[in-house]
Amino acid sequence: MNLQGICALIALMGLLAMADTRAQSPDHASNPSAGVFPGLFGPVSARLKAGDFAPDLVFAKVLQPAGAVAPSATNLSGKTTVLVFFPLVSRNPQPMAMWNAVVERFASRPVEFVLVTSEKESTLLPWLAEHPVSGTVLYDPGGQTGRAYGLEMPVMVYIGADRRIVGFQQGIVPDDRTLNAVLEGRITTTRPTPDIASVKAFLASGLAPLDAEPARMPRPEDRRPPFPPSGALHVSPAKDELGAGNSSGDDFWSLQGFTLKSLIAEMYDLNPIRIVLPASLDDGRRYDFAIVLPRPMSREDQRHLIEQGIEDYFHLSLAREDHVSDVYVVTAPSGTPPATRARQAAGRMGGAHSTSVDFESAGGIDEMEMLSDANRPVGISALRGISIGNATMDEFCRTLESSLDRPVVNETDLEGRYDFQVKTDIGGQNDFLERLQSQLNLVVTPAQRSIETLVFKSR
Repeated sequence: MNLQGICALIALMGLLAMADTRAQSPDHASNPSAGVFPGLFGPVSARLKAGDFAPDLVFAKVLQPAGAVAPSATNLSGKTTVLVFFPLVSRNPQPMAMWNAVVERFASRPVEFVLVTSEKESTLLPWLAEHPVSGTVLYDPGGQTGRAYGLEMPVMVYIGADRRIVGFQQGIVPDDRTLNAVLEGRITTTRPTPDIASVKAFLASGLAPLDAEPARMPRPEDRRPPFPPSGALHVSPAKDELGAGNSSGDDFWSLQGFTLKSLIAEMYDLNPIRIVLPASLDDGRRYDFAIVLPRPMSREDQRHLIEQGIEDYFHLSLAREDHVSDVYVVTAPSGTPPATRARQAAGRMGGAHSTSVDFESAGGIDEMEMLSDANRPVGISALRGISIGNATMDEFCRTLESSLDRPVVNETDLEGRYDFQVKTDIGGQNDFLERLQSQLNLVVTPAQRSIETLVFKSR
């Protein structure tokens, strides 16, 4: 799949995806009678949408370029404008570098880039003096422009040459594909039905998606399932064939678009490869699961309720059994990963963070195959890179195992925390395992070991 197809898929899934988030405190709920929500930029009463006339930009001063005349009621018209709200500039050098690169790539196109920030001048101005930001940077400490555009949180606003709002997009740096689509009139704000046929047709259309209205900050009621409190597990076929969601509060938990195996993996904090189901239930069918409780309950107690509900609803019994299985064994025959000394010297503690695993896809795979294969286990030969910081060897092995077709067993006998960063060259030969050994002194070998497995049997 080419880069354009990947960008299209990511943009579309951004529209279809359900937020994996804990519900916000009731203190942040909207007040329907007043129609005002206390957003990041202050109370929001305006509710703009695509097609509306773009309000004036309100700001205290133009920060960059020095001496420039800022966009106004007269010059918002005539060319496309990308309006981005970025409250903290100085603490985000990487997004700012990406922003500058986009502005440079579109320097010859009829588009104006405007970044609005409210960061305190005491930190912002010294940083800007050493790190110039391209386009126009406006200082709006009171958040007036954000309120005028009805924003509860930072989003990007695309404004057409006719000064009509084209659409809204979550994020802080515009992508080339969406910008080109805006300039060429290939934007839609109509979401396709979340089924495979509709999404496949959308991907073939060449359109790029934008939101018709700015994204809202989450409300407690947004993800609360519409069931009376009882503690029973509600199970139904998934409403969305593609998306998935995991949201919860003190008195509810909603998991949407999960297979039975992926739900069990979530509840038991276990990789799916260590779970055995009856063949009739291990069929990839997706469900929506939910509990609504009569009173607040701890996360662990909610897990126990769902675990029991799974056994009752699907008529299953659970046993933990040891099985001799095909596995990947990780050893360290030549010593420890080279990050050991640096970690110990820095005295850094804490859990793992910033984790990613990269795989290669088969040639010719299309976007829909990519969607359907997203959670399908793959062999170790498909692995092209891994990045995990400040992790134990057990955490490293668990991260590897999460997408592989076999369990991963840690036989390194190494303690402490390490930085694991290995990646093959794009377009080059997949020599990941060789690099893992030469760079991190780690060897992965197929073998057989006795593995504890969760085995569910029909009653």
